[in-house]
Amino acid sequence: MNPVECIQEAQRQLASAGLYAGKIDGDPGTLTQKAVKLWREAHMPEPPTPAQPPAGLADPRSEATIATLHPQVQQPFRDLLRAINAAVAPSVGRWISGYRGEAEQNALYAKGRTAPGPRVTSARWPTSSHNGGGGTTGFACDIGFFSAGGTYLDEGPQYDVAGKLARAAGFHWGADFGDRPHICLRPPSLRAMSETAFINALIYRVNNGLAVWP
Repeated sequence: MNPVECIQEAQRQLASAGLYAGKIDGDPGTLTQKAVKLWREAHMPEPPTPAQPPAGLADPRSEATIATLHPQVQQPFRDLLRAINAAVAPSVGRWISGYRGEAEQNALYAKGRTAPGPRVTSARWPTSSHNGGGGTTGFACDIGFFSAGGTYLDEGPQYDVAGKLARAAGFHWGADFGDRPHICLRPPSLRAMSETAFINALIYRVNNGLAVWP
């Protein structure tokens, strides 16, 4: 399933819930984002469930995040989330951040430096795996966990469970550089590299018009 088809399926689910009245066109625009926000507001206060929606898809928020990733890593992130949720129930994990464009990445970098708030990231654009080397799709997601009552958990053993499952499945875990929610699936040819070498190789491929996969 390609990114457009993933978003179309999320739109269908949101429409069936009465939250989305736009076209089923795969456009992650304002109407889709508003519908996802309404879904979150309606469902987060309720006790979540690890059960997956039909067709093997993740929850709408996770699915919208997955749609921003490189097509080769989308299904592995769905499969990993399913395994994580089976292990951490009754808590529920969701992919809450995927690809970041230049403006978003640099705004996060500015926090705690030139903008108010705590520091969020040490990476400027395009030096995060969220940036895909400066391309248009990412290779990393941040996971967030929610209690059975819908409360966001910014700390907890669930993050270690997720990271260990990710490593066992061939992903890289951000705990190696102090970012426990961060999980990345690299192209196969770049998996043995250090984090810095991986990012530099990804940027080189994008800048020179080379295929980033495999």
